[in-house]
Amino acid sequence: MSSVWRFGCLFCFLGIFSMNLHGQSDSTKVIKEAPESLKLLLNDIIEQATEKVKSDASLEIDGLLIDETKTKSGRDFFDLFYRDWEPPVDARNYSIFIMERPFRANQTLIEVFINETMVYQSFLQPRLDYIEEIVGDSVSITQMYLAQYEELIRELDGEDRKGSGIF
Repeated sequence: MSSVWRFGCLFCFLGIFSMNLHGQSDSTKVIKEAPESLKLLLNDIIEQATEKVKSDASLEIDGLLIDETKTKSGRDFFDLFYRDWEPPVDARNYSIFIMERPFRANQTLIEVFINETMVYQSFLQPRLDYIEEIVGDSVSITQMYLAQYEELIRELDGEDRKGSGIF
């Protein structure tokens, strides 16, 4: 009994649906092609949006100085490094980590990393004149590394390195 009822409902539904399709007129409209000025405006908007996305993608927090020191002399090194640090003009996408590891007696090992690359390493003694001296060395070496790195990136991205991919 239930299968007869389902078949009857389905038949009734299809009959009503087919009557609605035949009774209505075509509802599609002919769409005119957009004027040339509107096409140009749309292309300009798309180009501006892609440029904005590209510029937003390159925005990052650059030039972080991260203190990972453990002793007072390590903290003095970091403070003096921070005071003397002036990044190169074109330096981008880098973070500087200053790490300190214990060594024997009252000495520690201080290391300066740019991203994951160690650029400076020295023993640190708790004398302020010695700390100021090695801070000067570490700042100059770190600045030189960043300047050379940015120059290398520009050379690799230059026109003479780009090709069509056809050998």
